[in-house]
Amino acid sequence: MIYTKQIVKDKFWIMENSGVKIGTIRCCSSDDFELNLIDEDGAVNEHISLSMLTSRFGEKILQPKERPVKIIDENKVGPRGGWNTSSEEIDGYASKHVVYNAETIELKDKQIPTYTKSETSKVRYAAGYYAVRFPSDWRWFYGGKLDTLNTCDFIGPFKTKSEMQTETLLANKRDEL
Repeated sequence: MIYTKQIVKDKFWIMENSGVKIGTIRCCSSDDFELNLIDEDGAVNEHISLSMLTSRFGEKILQPKERPVKIIDENKVGPRGGWNTSSEEIDGYASKHVVYNAETIELKDKQIPTYTKSETSKVRYAAGYYAVRFPSDWRWFYGGKLDTLNTCDFIGPFKTKSEMQTETLLANKRDEL
């Protein structure tokens, strides 16, 4: 499925096919567009009209791909303004990035909501907040790689940063760190 991501409002779009960049569209005038495209036949660079553009790629080619997004409040943690959540959640757990390939997996007898940062990525990230046991102490963990949870002890997932902060503090006191 070919769709676009608008980069400059009403002026410049990146064309993608299932998450893979295949070209760009630049508006030169109200009915003149520059199309740069890589297809089976090689690279294409041509000027076409709006009607030719929509007949070739569909009426909605210049409209962004619809993705269901649940808006949540911005969360900030840490001394430097820290972590910001994206505008998406997985089963009520905040994600740090835009979510693709959401999947809940079982890890160490817990259900962990995971996702990738692009449709083609193989690297999985954990949604939600966690307390993670690093060599020196328990630390806050938000939106990090699933591999970290796989290699370290952790508590979570938590739906709010305050739950994570409380549990991290309790774990450090319990372990006398």
